[in-house]
Amino acid sequence: MSMPTLVGLRNVKVPVTDLPVAIDWYVRVLGFRVTIEFPDGNGVVRGVHGELPGIGAVLALREDPEAARGLGVFAIANFEVADRDALETWATYLDTLDVAHGSIFDSVHGSVLVFDNPDGQEIHLYAPAHASGTP
Repeated sequence: MSMPTLVGLRNVKVPVTDLPVAIDWYVRVLGFRVTIEFPDGNGVVRGVHGELPGIGAVLALREDPEAARGLGVFAIANFEVADRDALETWATYLDTLDVAHGSIFDSVHGSVLVFDNPDGQEIHLYAPAHASGTP
């Protein structure tokens, strides 16, 4: 039997320690827009699914403090941007929000800007070499 075909990516599910704090941060920093809420048996929302500008419905946040702490500084997401200039713009934008980030790192494969979400998990913004002009 041949392998069946995948047709897309539904979402990346990120475990968080505090859902309201995470939603606020993802809205403020990445423009996240909640489209679906997932309440538990008592009606308390423990998860959300939503959209990121330019990408669509690809992000889900799920309150799971143990899993969030277990990830440590693991890089949970790598989002692509147009080019290295876009990374410079992102760095300036993050500065205006007081979101700490590293310097832009250039390699033969492209350029990356790294910052952390509220649980300390890394988010990478990546510009491929063909788009960034990086050697």
